[in-house]
Amino acid sequence: MEFEAPRSRVLQMVVKIQWSVDNLRTLGAGSMYHLVYRPCEISYDVLVDINSGRMGPGIPAEVIFIGGQRPVKVADVVIENIIASKGFRRFDFRIVRTLPSSEKCTGYANIGILCRYSLPH
Repeated sequence: MEFEAPRSRVLQMVVKIQWSVDNLRTLGAGSMYHLVYRPCEISYDVLVDINSGRMGPGIPAEVIFIGGQRPVKVADVVIENIIASKGFRRFDFRIVRTLPSSEKCTGYANIGILCRYSLPH
């Protein structure tokens, strides 16, 4: 069963380490990867959608890098699986495309939330 993403929002998964960006770009389109976040790093509305089953395979998302001078979009991805445990949420995804470092992203305020919904750009 494919889930339907909220039409007015995009799931945004943030990374802070260049190593993650390099891995995504090296793997490229079609490859599988995963990111893991603690519940305190995930916005409440995303947690509600995970826990209620409204979010799952087929949800489009984007990976954003915030370790540089400004946030940049690194990749468009599609969620393949979400593993929820008490201490973390693991997002398994397939890379749809990677983007050059010059790609701007939607606004991001570094308030400790690394996995959230954002408005599409």
